[in-house]
Amino acid sequence: MHSFITISTLLLAASSAIAAPTKRDTAADTKVRVILRDVGIKQEIDFLSVDGYANTYITGSFKTVEIDIGADVDRALRCAVIGHDGMKILGRRGENLDDTFSDATKGEWKFDYATMVTAVQCDSGFKANNRNTPA
Repeated sequence: MHSFITISTLLLAASSAIAAPTKRDTAADTKVRVILRDVGIKQEIDFLSVDGYANTYITGSFKTVEIDIGADVDRALRCAVIGHDGMKILGRRGENLDDTFSDATKGEWKFDYATMVTAVQCDSGFKANNRNTPA
């Protein structure tokens, strides 16, 4: 009987250790990654705060932008890519033309041509701004 209790206790302790949550299991996935690309060039910018996103200043010529947000980030978050003239750069994904970009797990947004980028801004307050020309 004593060995049964000991084995049961050991099994219970082992199963509790396996089931115990780890820090990784409970950590929120709050990353926001902005990926800018051109032929042979890839620049990734990671934003780690969901309380507010500061502008990130960058210099380079890029043809695409992709937004990749963590599971615990507000799905409404959008990012704008700012050109050398201080204006938002227009990008296209499928038939959608916009100046703020979302993740939506639909892939990258393409610029009409390689464009000089000077900053990236991400904000939950940005809204989709359909820039398609009305038919």
